[in-house]
Amino acid sequence: MSGLADADFVTALVKTKDHLQERARKHARRHALRVPFSVGIELLFVAKKHGVAFMDFLGAASLRFDIDGIDLLLTAAEALDQEEVRTVFDAVHAAQALHDGERLHTTDRRLLDSSFPTQGW
Repeated sequence: MSGLADADFVTALVKTKDHLQERARKHARRHALRVPFSVGIELLFVAKKHGVAFMDFLGAASLRFDIDGIDLLLTAAEALDQEEVRTVFDAVHAAQALHDGERLHTTDRRLLDSSFPTQGW
């Protein structure tokens, strides 16, 4: 059976220790789940909450699951790890602009000073 994995399910399988890990492992053996882009964004917040490097957390998740938009999410994770941007959403928006070959129109000085394609307004 296929379906979508939520952030708790992915986290239970990716973290070294998690109280839901055994339950998630059993469920994963019966279901081939993929991670939607929205959950990929949520995983960036989970990594931040647990103080784990964004790239490491998403990388570990991508070894177990197909993640929609993984290239964009990894670009956002790298920007967060390098502290080029401050927030998860800024990172995702900037990564989206880069991947789409567009400019992100913003007044955010940190984004304007980043390596991402931006345009002040």
